[in-house]
Amino acid sequence: MKKYFVFGITLVLTTLIVLADDAKFTNALKNCSSYSESGTVNTEGVNVTSSKKILGWEGDKCVYQEKVQFSGIDSCITCKLTRSQINELVSVMQAYALVQQYSNDDVDTSSISAVQNNPVVKAWNKYLQDSSVCSVTTNQPVK
Repeated sequence: MKKYFVFGITLVLTTLIVLADDAKFTNALKNCSSYSESGTVNTEGVNVTSSKKILGWEGDKCVYQEKVQFSGIDSCITCKLTRSQINELVSVMQAYALVQQYSNDDVDTSSISAVQNNPVVKAWNKYLQDSSVCSVTTNQPVK
């Protein structure tokens, strides 16, 4: 189960940096305004389908939800972010987007290690692995 969890979190992070229309997603997160998108990305030969949503404010926290499907595994991640957490994530995403504008390199999603070195991934990973911020539910195939 832990192997699927770590791999699943990495795939969620991959979809965060690849599928998001950076400016639209970042602005929606910054304002915690309604947003949704979906798509598919390939990492290490695994096709990952993602559907992400910013649901809006729930009290003083912004609710972000992402559903991810890969290899017969369905995961749902729900994060409830404070204003300071949103500001941190938005700052990292904006800085990364600015650097990418002047880079000839595409985002490297060829391997898990390449994804984990991405600064946006590192910022989100801090919260995705904190159960007081994000919760993960996973349905995996029975073997």
